[in-house]
Amino acid sequence: MVRDDLSDRLIHLTRGTSTEAGQNREEAIKNLESILDDSTLKGGDGFIKGKYVCTCFSEVPVSKLPYILAHPTTHHFKYEPYGVMVDKRWLFQLGGRPVIYGPEDDYNALPEDMKYRHVRFHLDKPGDVDFTWEREWRLRTDALTLDPAKVTVILPDRSARDAFANKFKDKWHYLVLSDLGVPIPALLDGKK
Repeated sequence: MVRDDLSDRLIHLTRGTSTEAGQNREEAIKNLESILDDSTLKGGDGFIKGKYVCTCFSEVPVSKLPYILAHPTTHHFKYEPYGVMVDKRWLFQLGGRPVIYGPEDDYNALPEDMKYRHVRFHLDKPGDVDFTWEREWRLRTDALTLDPAKVTVILPDRSARDAFANKFKDKWHYLVLSDLGVPIPALLDGKK
C-alpha cells in the first residue's frame, strides 16, 4: 500500500534569521551552500530544552512540504525550500529518533539519554503549544557527515538547481520541487 502521508526519507530544510523574506531566503541558500561545501550538517541547540546539540529533520513527505514551509497558523515562512534529504533507516541506524511531544512535566520523567528528544506540547491552556506539524526527528551529534552518493539536495526550481550544479560540479543529486508539481507559495511570487 502506498500512502502520501508517510515517507521513508527525512528532510533537513535550511532557513535564515532575517525577518525580511528575501534576506531570509538568501541566508537559507548560504546555509545550504555551507552544508554542501563541508559535506557536513552541523548540530545546534536552538529550541532544544537542555541545550542538547542535535541535527534536526522532518518526516514530512516531499509532496507535503508546503505544509512545513508555511507556518500553519500565520503562514509566515519558517523554513525555505532548500535542504537535504536522507534515508530514514540510515539516520535511525545512527541513533536518530522521532521527537517525543509532551507536556513540560514529561521532560523530567524521561531518562537522561532521551531528554534531547522532548518537545513541549500542550492543548489544555491558553496559547496552546503544538509543533507536531513539524514531524521532527533528532540525532544527538555535533556534526553529521553527508555522503553525496546517499544524500539528495532539495531545491525549489531549475534555476536554483542549475546554480548549485554549476557551483558543486554535479557532486550532489538534486530534487527540484517545481518539477514534481509541489505547490510552494514562495515560488509563485518571485523569490519572496
